[in-house]
Amino acid sequence: MKKQKKYIELAKMRTATSILLALVLWTTARVAAQSGGAGEWGGTTDIFDYPVGARAMALGGAYVTAADDPFSLYWNPATLDNVQAMSIGFYHTGLSGGAKYDYLSYVYPTITYGTFSAGLLRLALSDIPTRADDATYLGSQDYSRTLYMVGYGKYLFPWLSVGVTVKIEHLNMPGYFDAGSLGSYSESAIGGDLGLVVASPLQSGMLRDWLVGFNYQNAVQRTLQLADEREHSPRNFRFGLSRKFYIGGGANHLLGAFAVDNSQAEDVPNYYHFGGEFGFKETLMLRLGYNRRGDYSDGYGMTWGLGIRYIGFQIDYSYWSGVDAFFTGSHRISVTADIGKTRAQKVTDREAEQMRRIQEEAQKAIEDARRNTFYTGIAEAREYFEKADYPRAFSAINRVLVLEETGADLDFPAARELAKQINEAIERQNQLALENEINRSKQEMEAQQRQQQIREHYDKATALWEDEQYREAIVECDRALQFDSQHKAVLELRRVIDEDLSNKIAELISTANKLYQSNRTFEALRYYNEALPLARGRQEVESFIEGRIKLLDNKLGFENILRRAVDYENNNQWNEAAELYGQALKSNPNNVEVQKKYREAHARANATQMEMTPEVARIYTMGMRALRDENYDEAIKYYQQALEQQPLNKTILNALDYARNQKRRATSPGATN
Repeated sequence: MKKQKKYIELAKMRTATSILLALVLWTTARVAAQSGGAGEWGGTTDIFDYPVGARAMALGGAYVTAADDPFSLYWNPATLDNVQAMSIGFYHTGLSGGAKYDYLSYVYPTITYGTFSAGLLRLALSDIPTRADDATYLGSQDYSRTLYMVGYGKYLFPWLSVGVTVKIEHLNMPGYFDAGSLGSYSESAIGGDLGLVVASPLQSGMLRDWLVGFNYQNAVQRTLQLADEREHSPRNFRFGLSRKFYIGGGANHLLGAFAVDNSQAEDVPNYYHFGGEFGFKETLMLRLGYNRRGDYSDGYGMTWGLGIRYIGFQIDYSYWSGVDAFFTGSHRISVTADIGKTRAQKVTDREAEQMRRIQEEAQKAIEDARRNTFYTGIAEAREYFEKADYPRAFSAINRVLVLEETGADLDFPAARELAKQINEAIERQNQLALENEINRSKQEMEAQQRQQQIREHYDKATALWEDEQYREAIVECDRALQFDSQHKAVLELRRVIDEDLSNKIAELISTANKLYQSNRTFEALRYYNEALPLARGRQEVESFIEGRIKLLDNKLGFENILRRAVDYENNNQWNEAAELYGQALKSNPNNVEVQKKYREAHARANATQMEMTPEVARIYTMGMRALRDENYDEAIKYYQQALEQQPLNKTILNALDYARNQKRRATSPGATN
């Protein structure tokens, strides 16, 4: 109370340029709040109701659901999750009496945790001269009210977004005169807003894609002490709806928006806002708006503006026509800038990182399998070697040595040493067997010759076996057995080769089956092709493999060509699509659908602008009339008749595509009757 008395005494002694300027500014700011859409001034509106953002002002303040930039923090926190990239926004305007009104905000959208935002809104008047009654200059003082805001918004469901804003207001105003110097008064208060956006659940015609939003401003009211009174920021209920229509294949858009402010203060009328925006390729935006008070007083006016966006920067301009005596027609500019990647780009990067980890894990699995094969093969080779089962030891050690081509990080010197011992043992064993045979048949030249032939074929079989040419090795064994059907070494070698061949075929088929079941078709086909020549003569196995190869060839060939052709067709790459459809027809020439696709792709690839003959022009005109009457089937029929005479006429082809698209939209489940 003592400070308040000093304040009153000081007010009596100062001139019109004294502290009363600060009070005039405060009153002016309340009038500015009226132009933002809350109603009467003089204690019934929030001092920060004056709108921010040139785009929002150009739309007449109809921004409750249309907001998708850093100004969402002010208009409705539930729209924060519409911001796709980290961005900042800035807005500045000058008010009467030299006051300034500034807005700055920062938005950070996350991939899965919603969008966070922080900003401030400041109303200030600097250097207020203060004089005593005797005109003595006492100094200058500043007046400011700053609103710090922290907001959060998130789509809980595809059709529902919620948001909340916490507001902290700091007041700094001229205070009292004490001991020959000027004082100041400051105070802070906290409040909050709640926001909600709901997407239309209806999916038919004009009823779909509407957004309905609510913003309960000052749901938690701020309270500040001003002189002998406490000011409570009034509650205001904002309702809005909007819809964006995409035209020109989605490159351009048309936005329509409406909003109404319903102040909870007594005797304050509603305030209505209307706005529209046309966007050309997300680069140039033209806007028009209108706002008025519900009691049809002088609180109304037209607004318009435009925006330019380039490489993440956007500059918006609006002409605010003014709705009261304090704020006449004026020009407003705001700036927004995107920082870094959009949410969609971050999702793509995350998926790429996940793919990289998957590839690393797959590579690690391959390396682990390689190591396991190495050490298991070494153990098997040693076990067979100790049991004098040299052929199996040889096979096992060669399965290990073949891994040396994929790296040198394993203990290959030890493997090569073991392979040398096995080869020497095989050589000794073979030499001993052959010497025994030769010694028993020394007396007969024919026997010697047979043994020589057996040796040659045996050596060839061994060499082929070492190279895993099992079928050729078996042929050589059979040739050797023609000279001696009971030759133990050859029989043993043939048995081992035949068993290894069976194991190899089974292993290849098993691996191919697993790959096929895992949809790794190309890899499975490679293993089947590798097993087929080994299985020749084994009718059941051979038939099975041939059936699998034919199945996979057909699956990979025809479908892959069609899939690539469709991709080219979807990207309007008609030359490439026509070539691939032609390839598909070579393998399936009777496929009517592919024939049709080929003709259409070939026609679009070679289409040109050409003059229509009178007959073609007559048929084309009949198609246009049918299209105008929304008789799409009839229009398509006429266009197809015209194409029969001029199949490469680009104008007719474009008209046919348009008629088909219109028919598809009209017959889709979401289309209105």
